[in-house]
Amino acid sequence: MKHLSSRGRKRRPIWPLYVLAGIAVVLAVLALIKTVDVLDIFGDKATEPTVAASTAPTAPITQPPDEARLRAELLAECRALVDGYFYEEAISALSTMPYKNAETDALLQEARGLKDGLVLYEDEQLYHIFFHSLVIDNAKAFDGDQRAQGYNEYMTTRYEFERMLPLLLEGGFVLYDIKEMVEFTDGVAARKEIRLPPGKKPLVISIDDVCYYDYMETDGFASRLDVDADGNVVTIVKDDDGTERATYDGDVMPILDAFVREHPEFSWRGYKGIVAVTGYQGAYGYRITDLDQFDAETGKKMQDKVLEISNALRATGWDVACHSYTHNQYWTKGTISEEQFNKYEKRWDEEMAPYLGEVSIFISPNGAYANLGKNHWAIRRLVESGYVIYCPVGSGMQTSYQGDFMLQDRMNLDGLNLVLYPERVKKFFFDPSLVVDPDRPPF
Repeated sequence: MKHLSSRGRKRRPIWPLYVLAGIAVVLAVLALIKTVDVLDIFGDKATEPTVAASTAPTAPITQPPDEARLRAELLAECRALVDGYFYEEAISALSTMPYKNAETDALLQEARGLKDGLVLYEDEQLYHIFFHSLVIDNAKAFDGDQRAQGYNEYMTTRYEFERMLPLLLEGGFVLYDIKEMVEFTDGVAARKEIRLPPGKKPLVISIDDVCYYDYMETDGFASRLDVDADGNVVTIVKDDDGTERATYDGDVMPILDAFVREHPEFSWRGYKGIVAVTGYQGAYGYRITDLDQFDAETGKKMQDKVLEISNALRATGWDVACHSYTHNQYWTKGTISEEQFNKYEKRWDEEMAPYLGEVSIFISPNGAYANLGKNHWAIRRLVESGYVIYCPVGSGMQTSYQGDFMLQDRMNLDGLNLVLYPERVKKFFFDPSLVVDPDRPPF
């Protein structure tokens, strides 16, 4: 895994680059319009008789319609940058755009004021919540079979997740890049300075097991991920008759993407969260670690699709994390052997890493850490392989810096905490009774 190391590196979502590129195009068009106007002065009209200024009739000055339209487009793009905390980018664009007016000046001053108004977030508490893939058909998930109880305990429904987001926004939370919570000096990890608008709190969201395992196929979950023509990650849902359709509400990722588009103030500079996959049954619903079950062409298409989805996730503000290869209990029990570690590290490196890109975050299976500890040889191997952020489970969401890596606990917002331990959720976030799905079976 050593080739996966991303220590100290930063990745930003690509969409602000598209916005800035669009602004550059608009500026070029505006410059062309201005050039044409100047050339016209020296054309035929310049040779016509002129009227003395003192006797010229007064008339309202009208601006070219293209100027007003293009300025409006620029303002909208800069407004999006400001709302998403891209203050420096907005200031740069507004400072250099032609045809300024009172509206552009006001937005420029607003951006400067907001940038200057950022304050150091000094609270020790950082926030990290996690989910598994969302239940989108309650009748199938909670049908009383042998898996229904597990779904009731460990899963969150679409109904619940969609109702959490406005409450988190109202609570002052803003999605924040977990990689920007740690910095390394001579290999030693420490908390990185966080500056946010007053009253805002940094929140990390992660999703475990984004693999769409075979056992989930008929239990009310999406089937896999895909990418639409605009580069957005979508969910593929299979209807009872076998028809497959692309949806934008089949799991955490597209729902959160849509919410941030509507509420850019919920995401610090476009960041969304972490998608964690295992090697077990591949990634995103594509069985790239079971290629012996498919012909060569199908296998290649699946590998290409996983790479496409990984790139699309990162371009839209997501990180990809390792959730171990097998999700085996030996992590929980602390009994993992070197032979097991080596075997599955090799499989991950060969079968998963080429299609996931750089990975520096390890989401531990079953939330395991206590039985290992920072000096356990398996933890040392992970850190040496480039996994400098380790995320187990803990309702207090404690963050600590363990020498050469960051350890951050996560709270599960699933049936267990929403229904059985609501005080855990209420302490930090909101009253779970406001979101609990009425379709949940009793515990």
